[in-house]
Amino acid sequence: MNRLKNTHLNYWIKMEKTKQNNSKEFILEFFKDAQIRDEKGILTISEVREDFENFIGKKSPYELVFDFNLHNKVKNSELIMQGSYFLLAIRDYLSNKGQTSLLKINITPSLSEISKNPKLKNCKILEIKPSKFEFLSEFSFLSTYQYLNEKKQSITKILVGNNEILNLDNTKLETQTGNKDEIPDTELSRDYQLAKSRLTSYVSKEIKPIKSILKEKLDKELTRIKDHYSKQIKEKDEEIERCIEKIKLLKSKLKHTFYDRDIRILNRLIKESQERFENLKKKSYKVRLETEEKFHIADEVEKHVLLIKNGLINVTLYYYPIYDVQISIKRKKVMRKYDPIFKRII
Repeated sequence: MNRLKNTHLNYWIKMEKTKQNNSKEFILEFFKDAQIRDEKGILTISEVREDFENFIGKKSPYELVFDFNLHNKVKNSELIMQGSYFLLAIRDYLSNKGQTSLLKINITPSLSEISKNPKLKNCKILEIKPSKFEFLSEFSFLSTYQYLNEKKQSITKILVGNNEILNLDNTKLETQTGNKDEIPDTELSRDYQLAKSRLTSYVSKEIKPIKSILKEKLDKELTRIKDHYSKQIKEKDEEIERCIEKIKLLKSKLKHTFYDRDIRILNRLIKESQERFENLKKKSYKVRLETEEKFHIADEVEKHVLLIKNGLINVTLYYYPIYDVQISIKRKKVMRKYDPIFKRII
């Protein structure tokens, strides 16, 4: 019994730690652009964007903890657990966000940087100047996974540029609030479709372990149900067999009985057994039990369904200058265009 209790306790502790880790990952992703310090079990979040501070009604820094004991020791800390106020506030904020941000990337290439490009080998750079703007679009999705009594959420940011998914750390770029008058209207539908396609592959990877857990649990439940009804049907089959054998035995005794009293008793017992046999047949127990079994199987399958909801919570449009580069090659002046983000001639 003690071993069983310890097993249950260890399982509970493991599940709680898993929930804490999921919540922590979610928070770290949400506050990706803020200042984060993780020390001695305390997650300190500072320099948080003002609109979130106004939404939650509290200025940063926030001190977040993930267990009750630490929460009692750290004054004004926020306890993070399933259903906690701070976690729900983040989710409500994201649900209401759904906006587009415009950011300008401040980047000016140097002559030495451009001259290192292989395509400009043996060329002399005469002049560089900004000409047009190029664009990158970042789509932020909130994915919610709900199954059994669990609910997990994650934020996925996908950066798109030049009609492809980019593996670029845009957090290191120097940006400022953009001016919509500087740029023409931009069509993002194609970029959005690319981002959605990539999100599908991210989600598939994310839910793979969840689906494995659900399958294992469902298989156990289905095995339990099938075993239960198989046993029930077997018991009813055996009961009918016992009725048949009993009737045969009583009829056999009746043939060798000569006393009226014994004959009456045997006839009564035969009649009761036959009625019992007919009742079992009339109730169609097999059909009833098989119908019940199908109902409980369908119910368990529905319980173990993984519900996935993906929502676009933010689009950030970055724009930056493409530079005209005038070069001299074989005494001829030639114009090239240079992309300072990807450091390439286009």
